[in-house]
Amino acid sequence: MLAGRPGDRTSSGGAVWWRYSVAGGVGLVVLLAVAGPLFAPYPGEKAVGMPFAQPGGGALLGTDRLGRDVLSHLLTGGTHLLAVSAVIAVAVTVLSAVLGAVAAVRPRAGKVIELCGDLVILLPAVLGILLVLTAWPQGGVTALIAVSLLFGVPYCARIFAASAASIAASGYVEAAVASGESVSHLVFREILPNLRAVFTTQLGLRFVVAIYLVSTIAFLGVPALGPDNWAIMVRDNASGLLLNPWAVLAPSAAIAIVAVGVNLVVTSGPRNRQAPKTPSDVSAVGVAKAGVELGSGRALGAESAGVARPVGAGSDGNAGVARVPRGAGSAGGSGRSGGCGISVVDSGDAAVVEGLSVVADSGAVLVAPLSFRLKAGTVTALTGASGAGKSTAMRALLGHLPAGARGEGAVLVAGYDVFALDAGALRKFRREHIAYVGQDPGSELNPLLRVRAVLADAAPGRSDADHLAVLERVGLDPTHLRRRCARLSGGQQRRVALARAILRRPRILVLDEPLAGLHGTLRTEIAQLISALATENSTTVLLSGHDTEAINAIADTLIELHPPGAQLVNGTAGVAESGADPHPPVNIGAGVADSAGDPGPSAETPADRNGHRLLNPDSADTASPNPDSAGSASPASDPTGGGEVIAVHAKGINADAGGHPVLENIGFSLSAGAALAVVGPSGAGKTTLARVIAGLHTGAVGSLEVLGRPVPLGRRPRIKPDPKGIQLVTQNPRAALNPRRTVEQALARPLRRIARVPTREIPTRITALLAAVDLPADLAARRPHQLSGGQRQRVALARALAADPAVLICDEITTALDTTTAAAIMSLLDRVRADRGTAVVLISHDMTLVRGHCTDLLVLDQGRVVETGTPATVLTTPTHRATAALLG
Repeated sequence: MLAGRPGDRTSSGGAVWWRYSVAGGVGLVVLLAVAGPLFAPYPGEKAVGMPFAQPGGGALLGTDRLGRDVLSHLLTGGTHLLAVSAVIAVAVTVLSAVLGAVAAVRPRAGKVIELCGDLVILLPAVLGILLVLTAWPQGGVTALIAVSLLFGVPYCARIFAASAASIAASGYVEAAVASGESVSHLVFREILPNLRAVFTTQLGLRFVVAIYLVSTIAFLGVPALGPDNWAIMVRDNASGLLLNPWAVLAPSAAIAIVAVGVNLVVTSGPRNRQAPKTPSDVSAVGVAKAGVELGSGRALGAESAGVARPVGAGSDGNAGVARVPRGAGSAGGSGRSGGCGISVVDSGDAAVVEGLSVVADSGAVLVAPLSFRLKAGTVTALTGASGAGKSTAMRALLGHLPAGARGEGAVLVAGYDVFALDAGALRKFRREHIAYVGQDPGSELNPLLRVRAVLADAAPGRSDADHLAVLERVGLDPTHLRRRCARLSGGQQRRVALARAILRRPRILVLDEPLAGLHGTLRTEIAQLISALATENSTTVLLSGHDTEAINAIADTLIELHPPGAQLVNGTAGVAESGADPHPPVNIGAGVADSAGDPGPSAETPADRNGHRLLNPDSADTASPNPDSAGSASPASDPTGGGEVIAVHAKGINADAGGHPVLENIGFSLSAGAALAVVGPSGAGKTTLARVIAGLHTGAVGSLEVLGRPVPLGRRPRIKPDPKGIQLVTQNPRAALNPRRTVEQALARPLRRIARVPTREIPTRITALLAAVDLPADLAARRPHQLSGGQRQRVALARALAADPAVLICDEITTALDTTTAAAIMSLLDRVRADRGTAVVLISHDMTLVRGHCTDLLVLDQGRVVETGTPATVLTTPTHRATAALLG
């Protein structure tokens, strides 16, 4: 639901009221159990009347079999039961969480834990506990807690291990592994904080199980607990159930209320119960009055800051400006009357966005007021700088806003007011009318499913022939049907996600960065496919991207968004005149100040018959007259006077994945301060090579040296926390940062631990790092979900630079960035190379960046090196078909 809209609070108010009512009732019972002895009318063991007397007089619940006051006994009998149950629940949950996390980051240890758990699970838990307590009666409560751990941890640890496995495979955990973090840091700082939901649920469930277990032990008369206990009350008074039922029902109800109530509290949540609106109900959709406070300390004005307009229209302060190059007319919402609703919906409107604005829970404006219309059978593109709100605006068409975000405005899609639909109707709307492919498709595909299963789940009624046809349309051959999503490259995952969306044949297709991570020829083919979907299938397409040339070729309407708060100069975002250099020299590492400058001139290395420099002397595809120096780029002077410094030397690298060879006989040398571009089609093995060098791919053999030091391959951990080590920036910006940490915390860790920056200097260094990657200092307080994909990518780069690496591996780090920001980031890397001697390995499909910023080029195809040399030579006169395909 769009926060702030009428009815938001009432739509889930009943569920929230029920949840807190249950929590309050449980809390009251627990409080009475803990503090009960203070309120008991009589001592718990004092006889006050005849046995099993009915309620009345001084005994509100009557008496038990010994004439004791049932109420007093009830108030004094819960403390011991709940205390023992709580200790068991906490101990089992904490130990299970730690073991599960260790199993996720250390598979070998995980196998041992799993084996031990299997042996324990063979014996039924209750039977095992009874046997131990009967044989060890003097053990008491200590014995009960110990055997509860023995029989409870194996099962619970399995649950935590399964949940932690996906986290251990995420980008931020792998970045920590590559940085040499200890197992304790991985477990307690990276994984467990992100298992809070699982931990809370398991803690509640373990508490319920513990209550039943302790009650059962007490009821059976096993000598492990004291006599003052709710369960013992039930056992001892069962014979007088007909005389005074309260003697049995009261303690039974107390046990049930606490057990069931705790379970409800930890598993229940608010539900949206608002009835859906049908298309006929939403011909005109009301929106909240513009200018209302959104909790950010800033009122959004009544004027729309994002209304689309034709080419040439004057600047009116709008944050979103549309250009209509094909004469399609203004895409802006017409006739908005005082911000009170969508005035007219034309028959050709597939979607109408009117005055949409979104503010995060932190108060940051994610989308400035934006209005546009999508015409049926057309392609509309959202462009603009990273952080302008493109992804947020696109997801709004699906009725989805970031967690905790507040907003205003109206979104009408296929005749439905998406923000007025309840959960069930919203799922039905998404299933039948719209399809979405995010900019990080790898996180949207189940890594364990095969492509065939992914396509079958998306469109159950489609045949195998349909699956093959749609794969062919996105440039994948039939063999991909049998492959698991986890075994696909980033570009292949993007195409599978697109194929899944196309197979559903939606009326509206929303594509966030569909051309990112694709090489030249494939990028052109996918762009043509998107255009054909609109013209031939009458599909309405809304997409985003930074490839201006490709987008201009297929889009009927362009809507340019600017970051909220950006000043507009002649209708475009400008920079306030402050007299400051937008890219000042910054101090980003262990203490050496950067200075602006271009990388030094490139020195020529041995060449083959075609004039291509030889970077792969160990590959069978090339031969080098001087293998020891092959592949070195611009030489860096050695302070000791020893000549050129080789930052990284790889030889004979082979890697397997799932039993299939991915890399074969890869080798190269790279000098300090040089930049090697690794390029090739999707699935060529580029990312695998990056992971091998970073120490994240265990199925690899060969030799690797960093600054002359041997670095083992194929096992973890193998990199010590060294300021002259290896850092990897992955191509997945969503998974690159720990969601529980702020940007400041993410950057402070490598500064303090690896670069050894004094604590008092860390805030200054963080500000400098953010400025270096073209981010404002106020982003330091945000968490990853409050950043755009491009901003997350730049924070990940800043984190890598904070460690002052000798080798920096950048895997598609510019795909989520606009052209200006990408150029600024590459210029920053040029300065880092020149001033620090950092060697950069860049994986990219952008040949313009490769030409302008890399000294050497290595082309991979099907896991082999097929061409090497300088970018100018290789890209001007390519000799292999894979290289020619990169140029489109």
